[in-house]
Amino acid sequence: MLKVRGLAPLVGALVVVASAIALFGFSSTLNPIDALLGRGRVVTVPDVVGRALPRARAETTELGLVVSTRTAFSLSEPRGTVIGQDPAAGDRARAGDPIELIVSNGANRVEMPDAVGRPVAEVTPVLETAGVPVRISEVMSETIAKGLVISQAPAPGVQVTGEDVAELEVSAGPENRPVPEVVGLSIAGAGFRLGEAGLLIGAVTRADDPAVVAGAVIAVDPPVGTVVAKDTPVAVVLSNGGAAVPVPDVTNTQEGPATTTLEAAGFVVDVAGRLVTFGDPGKGNVFEQSPPAGDSLRPGDVVTIVVGREPPPPRTTTTTTTTIKPTTTTVKPTTTTRRGGG
Repeated sequence: MLKVRGLAPLVGALVVVASAIALFGFSSTLNPIDALLGRGRVVTVPDVVGRALPRARAETTELGLVVSTRTAFSLSEPRGTVIGQDPAAGDRARAGDPIELIVSNGANRVEMPDAVGRPVAEVTPVLETAGVPVRISEVMSETIAKGLVISQAPAPGVQVTGEDVAELEVSAGPENRPVPEVVGLSIAGAGFRLGEAGLLIGAVTRADDPAVVAGAVIAVDPPVGTVVAKDTPVAVVLSNGGAAVPVPDVTNTQEGPATTTLEAAGFVVDVAGRLVTFGDPGKGNVFEQSPPAGDSLRPGDVVTIVVGREPPPPRTTTTTTTTIKPTTTTVKPTTTTRRGGG
């Protein structure tokens, strides 16, 4: 019994060795860990560029690589020939790793579209699908909308391939421009100045400002000098002039003091006359005013006063008598002399 127990460690060691040998035998990399993890053997990626697709597929598949393909146009390689691969030739990979083969779809020729005046996004797909490189340059334009093709090369209808370059000049739209100075102008003047700069009048509001005449521009938004895109609306604030104040009562006062009082309040005085009789004490007196006292007006508004006026003096008629003297005309008789015949 003691001898059997002594053989147990030896048998266990032999089992471990046998298992290790089995793992080495199943591992192509002679690494038992690869066998345990199920990893394939390490291979060198072959160079299959220039080979026909069936042969290239066979060579890579034999090494245990998993092949996928995509196509691309080529002017130099016939259809069905491998023109690229990933991983590259000479790289190390394991069996089961993917490899992508790029296969020639042959040469592709396409006519240049008539692109001028059309959106660039509308004309490039046909060129890109054919593998034709497209070079786009943007230029500012005040007249052609952003994104439209301004010019092209080659001309429409010319056959192009992947070895050519299609050049498209595309409008980037109008340049940005600064908001012009319009403060102090009337709304008509501000509109003209903004339109000249390629901008629009936006919302128009009003605000009291005794320092600026009523109707003139106080401020704009965006502020003057701000660089904005063409056709940007610019909000305008117009002055109401000073705040409204009550009209003073000037009735039953003389025209001179009444005018002085109204002008001191900032109003413009308009004088209308009312006839009174000669010697009437109402001469020069303010009988009425419009608007009436207490109404609120803004400085610069008109107040009309009605002032007593005497009628003009009557005209004096002068009579002029003209005496016409008779004219006498004397007619002398005519004497006829006869000559006697011989």
